[in-house]
Amino acid sequence: HPPTHTHLLSRSFSFGIPTWTQQHRNSQLSLPRLKDFDWRVDLKAASDSVVRMAAPTCIVQMNIQNPAASASEIATVSAHTFEVSKETLDTMLDGLGRIRDQLASVGSQ
Repeated sequence: HPPTHTHLLSRSFSFGIPTWTQQHRNSQLSLPRLKDFDWRVDLKAASDSVVRMAAPTCIVQMNIQNPAASASEIATVSAHTFEVSKETLDTMLDGLGRIRDQLASVGSQ
């Protein structure tokens, strides 16, 4: 008995899905991803003729995976190191806490 139109259409779609999926992946915008991070606390020495002081500071290193420009390329990872004062760290942690809370509320809905 001859194939139905539905059967022919489903076969046509099933053959095209891998190609369409790859084209969709290639057209998507991909942002860099945090792969790893490390930190340490240092005492930054500051002195003049009158006062010697040590100010705590945080050194952060983040390893960021940059997206590949095409499917045939391999994504690269780059290290970014920066210094953060206690005040800046407090601001960052406050912002990250708000992000965490918002993600938790969205995820629980």
